[in-house]
Amino acid sequence: MKWTLGQLAKIEKPIVVNYELNLSENLDKMPDVKAISMVKISGMGYELGFDEYVFSLDVKCELTMVCAISLEDVIYPLEFHTDEIFKTENNDGDDVNLVTNVIDLDQVILSNIIMRVPMKVVKDGATFTEEVEKEEYINPAFADLKNKF
Repeated sequence: MKWTLGQLAKIEKPIVVNYELNLSENLDKMPDVKAISMVKISGMGYELGFDEYVFSLDVKCELTMVCAISLEDVIYPLEFHTDEIFKTENNDGDDVNLVTNVIDLDQVILSNIIMRVPMKVVKDGATFTEEVEKEEYINPAFADLKNKF
């Protein structure tokens, strides 16, 4: 969802946000994710001052990832809340999204999802069993002794 600052100035406040976003074409930015469901975004946007806005958003989606043990697909539910501040200037040194003329919530949501993708997932019930044949190591210098005893 995108707005220009001019459009936001004309919209009734608070700004109601409720939409779904398809991020499947951005899977190349998330190498550990095989698939992503439609992302549901809901929340409110408020004007803080001249060309300053804050969006308080709840985000829900499901990621399909590969189990680190069994290599089977795992559905990983991702649900989080984020408060994003948009300003044209950052004089305070705060953690804000700097904008020139357009506020693009889609890119901010994508960045937040990428940041929250786990490094690995494990399917329920998957266990790691190490099956290694242990060969008896015989030092060649003492190999003849084995036959003598």
